[in-house]
Amino acid sequence: MAEDLGTSGPSRLIPARDFFRQGRVFCFIARMEMLEIVHADTGQSTGVCLPRADAIAQRAWCRSTNIFILNHAGEVLCHQRSFGKERLPGTWMTHLGGHVAVGETYESNARKEIEEEAGIRLAHLPLVAWRTTRVPEVRLWMREFVAVLDLPVEAFAPQPGEVERFAWCGPEEVVRRSASGESWKAGTHGFLTDYACMRAAITAASTTGAAPTAEHMHVWHPVAA
Repeated sequence: MAEDLGTSGPSRLIPARDFFRQGRVFCFIARMEMLEIVHADTGQSTGVCLPRADAIAQRAWCRSTNIFILNHAGEVLCHQRSFGKERLPGTWMTHLGGHVAVGETYESNARKEIEEEAGIRLAHLPLVAWRTTRVPEVRLWMREFVAVLDLPVEAFAPQPGEVERFAWCGPEEVVRRSASGESWKAGTHGFLTDYACMRAAITAASTTGAAPTAEHMHVWHPVAA
């Protein structure tokens, strides 16, 4: 049985519905990030919430997002994680993202993460959802998005404590640097496969009008592994 909202027992399980009363969120939510726990087999809400630290410690199933940003030249916005991070400090990544908190959808979380980590608000920019994956190793249901955005790298503002710097990298450069011994986490299920899927998703979205894309984004020569 879930505990009362005012208690702080070892598990602190809280029904999701109890976070919302008379149209407002309880003020203590602002002091801790609460995650909605989902069913392992379906990714649907169990109706229970946990503080982020507890959810991770208990290996509870949660939701998360990965967001890839490409420009019209086909380059990927990569970033180097802060050297102060507990996990993968200084590692270069090809995507942004984070855990989906209580009250968020996959898409609203993706937009929030981009704004927080890169300082860019994408309120009207189409985000193309191209894959949802169940990942047992980390107990996550991951939804992956891709957006097309042409900005100089200087336009992105690294979030202190999270991101050291940004760089636009072509797929060939990502493959080369990943193989060179540098600390890289390229893609989520194999970078070249991810990249091909994203390019296909962008093309499909543009042909239906769901996302505007320059014509030359449709012409692409696959990168050799």
